Amino acid sequence: MEKFVPETKKDAIRQVMLASRILANEGVLDALGHVSIRNPENPDTFFQSRSLSPYEITEQDILEIDMEGNVITKTDMKPYGERIIHAALLKARPEMNAVFHGHPAAIIPFSITGVPILPVTHVGSFLYQGVPVYDDYEPGCGMLISTKVEGERIARHLGNRRVHLLRGHGCNIVAESIPAVVASAIYLRDNATIQFQAMMLGKDIKCLSEEEAKQAMEKALFGELPLMRMWGYWIARAKRAMPDLA
Repeated sequence: MEKFVPETKKDAIRQVMLASRILANEGVLDALGHVSIRNPENPDTFFQSRSLSPYEITEQDILEIDMEGNVITKTDMKPYGERIIHAALLKARPEMNAVFHGHPAAIIPFSITGVPILPVTHVGSFLYQGVPVYDDYEPGCGMLISTKVEGERIARHLGNRRVHLLRGHGCNIVAESIPAVVASAIYLRDNATIQFQAMMLGKDIKCLSEEEAKQAMEKALFGELPLMRMWGYWIARAKRAMPDLA
């Protein structure tokens, strides 16, 4: 059985690989996007793949990186330029241990229209704090977050929330664990899809109240048993689709 909470570097590295494959298999990540996890043996570093499509990542592709974005691993492998996002968010949010950055198509309309993403499903309950849109890109960087200054700006914009959107680009998510950040990425995409469908049916959309959302997060989304069941389900699907994971 796969580890749920990593205890060692080896466990954490495997989780980054599995999360990348799962999110590719579930159609949340394509050739672009990435995940990271804080090093359980050293909270001042994290693990993330080299610059590679999530579908192809193996444990041998994982790098150790510090909170300034410097690659600690002795290697010639090229890191993601946007590792700066992960470094800045993990540094700013010590209570969180995993970061997702990606570009699910279903969320992009909400980043360019002024229509907010709302928690309309119980598995979208983690969105109750609000989902602000970042639009303060560094000039000349092609809307990529690749400088320390902008990484810090990103962290300030996210604040104490779990999710924010990047105008015309994608989103960043933080969570306590890799299973939780994977669930958040999948259900952000699904919640946005359902909200859009509801908007096509009528203007009166009933969202979760703050109290409902907090209870749903505890009992139906981030509770240990449901999250373990989701994690096992997604791993099983990935292993069936990707025989090299078996």
